[in-house]
Amino acid sequence: MVVFAELKALFKTALPKYHFIALNHVNSTSTYLKNLAKEQLEPTFCITALQTDGYGQRQRQWLSNEDSLTFSVLCCFDTPLNELDGLSQMIGLSLVELLSSFFDDRLYLKWPNDIYSDSGKVAGLLIESVKYDEDSCWLVIGIGINTSFIELSRLNQKNFPPPSISYLKKMSKEKGEAFFLLSLVVELDKLSQLFTVNSFANVLERYQKYDYFDLGQEVIVYDTGLSIYGRYKGLTQRGELLFESEGKLTVYRSGDVSIRAMSDIKV
Repeated sequence: MVVFAELKALFKTALPKYHFIALNHVNSTSTYLKNLAKEQLEPTFCITALQTDGYGQRQRQWLSNEDSLTFSVLCCFDTPLNELDGLSQMIGLSLVELLSSFFDDRLYLKWPNDIYSDSGKVAGLLIESVKYDEDSCWLVIGIGINTSFIELSRLNQKNFPPPSISYLKKMSKEKGEAFFLLSLVVELDKLSQLFTVNSFANVLERYQKYDYFDLGQEVIVYDTGLSIYGRYKGLTQRGELLFESEGKLTVYRSGDVSIRAMSDIKV
């Protein structure tokens, strides 16, 4: 388990504008930040040792235990809410690239917002808006990571750490986790300032490197209670799902849609 005091010190050095909150237990870090946002809006990072009522896509329960990193980030994006297509995929890409720098297992991005290894589901993320205007929006980005599948102490000293915390050398697993979390929030903060409607198009090729599905693979799309059989055709430049069924190409952008490989279906 990450040591909160060490993590707080890292945030104070590298991300002083972020309010740091560490809780022994909470129903949900995202719920906590959404309630906090009703009273004050400032960049905030919230982490807990135990999350008792976490949730994910379509309000599905996200189970956490001592082998989990559960945290949420409240931050402002300098982009209108209706121009955030591809953001979830870009955050997933940042997460998977950072995780890949910290350990050796092969990782996969499963549209719209999950990360898998060959051992199972490693992480998931959920983005929720709390306030918006014509030019910007405040979002709560909730992330859960099952660290029982990974070893965050396997650091790649060639690429990390960033200059602001370059004094960190060999680390225990706990320090590795703290360093990983700081690095991720640094990436989210950069993304909040630089994201535009065309941002995902610039990283689509990088995303394809980690894609859970192969082009042309037989899959099932679940949409509003329907199960639709067809083939996976990749993502658009806006992060939307391309799906072919009975010769017809369909584009999905809703987070309420999910997709599974036919090979994963147990008969």
